Amino acid sequence: MGGRVIEQFMWGFQHSFRSSVEFEVERAFEEIGFKTYVRCILVGFEVTDGHKFPICVEQGDCLYKTEDFSDVQRLAVEKYRNNPDSSVLYSHPRVSKLRQESLMNRMRAEALEETLGSLEGQSERIFFASNSVQVGDYDVHVIIGTDKQAVARAPQISTTMSDRMPVLQSLVHAVIWEVLGRAAKNLYLPEAGSDLSLGASTGEIVRTATEHMLHTMMYCIHYWFASDFHLLMNQLSALPYEGREGAGRLVLAEADNSAIDVSVKLASPVDSRNTLAIRKLLEGGGPTADVLSDGERIYGLGTVSPDYDPATESVFNVRFLRRGYWELSHAGTALLAVRDGIPSLPKHVLNEKYLLDLCDRLFTESDGDVLVQAARAIGKHRHGAMLVISADAEGEAKRLSPQSWAVEPSLLSPSLLTQLTDMDGAVLLDPKGNCHAIGVILDGVAKGEGDPARGSRLNNTVRYLGSSRAATIVVVYSADGGIDVLPHLQRRVLRSEVNGAVAAYLALAPQRPPELERVNRLWDAVKSFRFYLSAEQCNALNDAREAIEEWRMETTQMRIEESPLVPDPKMDESYWLKENE
Repeated sequence: MGGRVIEQFMWGFQHSFRSSVEFEVERAFEEIGFKTYVRCILVGFEVTDGHKFPICVEQGDCLYKTEDFSDVQRLAVEKYRNNPDSSVLYSHPRVSKLRQESLMNRMRAEALEETLGSLEGQSERIFFASNSVQVGDYDVHVIIGTDKQAVARAPQISTTMSDRMPVLQSLVHAVIWEVLGRAAKNLYLPEAGSDLSLGASTGEIVRTATEHMLHTMMYCIHYWFASDFHLLMNQLSALPYEGREGAGRLVLAEADNSAIDVSVKLASPVDSRNTLAIRKLLEGGGPTADVLSDGERIYGLGTVSPDYDPATESVFNVRFLRRGYWELSHAGTALLAVRDGIPSLPKHVLNEKYLLDLCDRLFTESDGDVLVQAARAIGKHRHGAMLVISADAEGEAKRLSPQSWAVEPSLLSPSLLTQLTDMDGAVLLDPKGNCHAIGVILDGVAKGEGDPARGSRLNNTVRYLGSSRAATIVVVYSADGGIDVLPHLQRRVLRSEVNGAVAAYLALAPQRPPELERVNRLWDAVKSFRFYLSAEQCNALNDAREAIEEWRMETTQMRIEESPLVPDPKMDESYWLKENE
């Protein structure tokens, strides 16, 4: 069996190195709960003349051509000349030389990002390029490409520079730049690119990325020394106070910020490293005042003015929700969640759109607005909560009455619903929002479903819904911060959308040589619709893919194995949207 021939050769490890970087980004994205595709590319520029390829591209499946990057050097020089830092003078010649070389390197990386994004068919992607490292006879840039809209949807701020200091906008950006930084350092090793782990576990990469993100975001409040901010917040969230778990909110802003209304000003500010004192002060916070910090010191208690302009991005909040669990947010948007020291994107967002969709699908008549308000209200729980919405709420209230309290049907205020979550058990509503029972304990028979890694609320709900009964929706707020709207049904889609994805793949797959990048993207689109595929479509798609893998094997001595597509027995007509919906 022949080996893989690298036509655009820069160094021996380039293929395995590129694959390992791509793999690490995928793993890190999975770790933080960010789902999207990833592609790694290496672009090398020759250091000395005389090579067959002045520009080399290592990319796996062929998509980009060397001539696509022919204008990068010119664009980099133009960007360098237009950058105000290019005219900054340094007293030491060596320092000046290194700074200007680094700036020129960065401008070429930015030129690569812009060039890739401007190519035909790449408008839906966003690219991040490292500075180059010389490997052999080439200056090599590591580039990560991913879905532009997915990155835009990640919770983030808009600030990218504060007083000429770079700011990481989100955890997604931080992870990407952490991987790029480690990849670039890997290329300095004697055997460049040979360490396929990038020198760290996935968990360490994410934790370090989080530290860098928090450090740079604190630049927005002009606190420049937040290197241990992540550690301090973890310590605060883990500290109990007189046996109670951590709770409270910390407002981060400069003391002279006009958006901060100080109610109580400390005569002697408390150092931010004095976690015991801060934990005690957090007990004094509440609905009328939060603990105020400029990053370096706690200077009082107060509130954020209603006139605060979120566009300034000069005020941040840390909420301590329970022991070991805290969040960083800005203007009501949670940017980061940390549970027991493990960072991730915030997950506790009620999927109101899905809740309304379920109401439309399961109930003949319902008041979606009232039910969403009820779901929001129980979300203000202190230890987990459940809302049950049943088409036969009256019957269920009677049937479950030995282990709950049936009540006269009535609409309850959101504040009362919130109060009732302090009681064990669920609140039972009908589709119009009328309450029929409180303190409801769900029953049901175990049928091998559920998730042993989740709590009793979720698993009891799964058992309850798995038993034969009237149409029911359950909103579960777990004590660990997770939110589930059950049952989990596949979304409704247009039949034409599915048929279009299938037709596009079947039309392109027979081409030889195949355009693998496009074919792979179309295959991903088809797989996203696998639940809706008919037996005939599954067979046609499997045959087309098998033909591509046979070609790949003949051409590269490699093939990608995947489980064949099969029709799902749960699929029925109820999952199709009407074309005019």
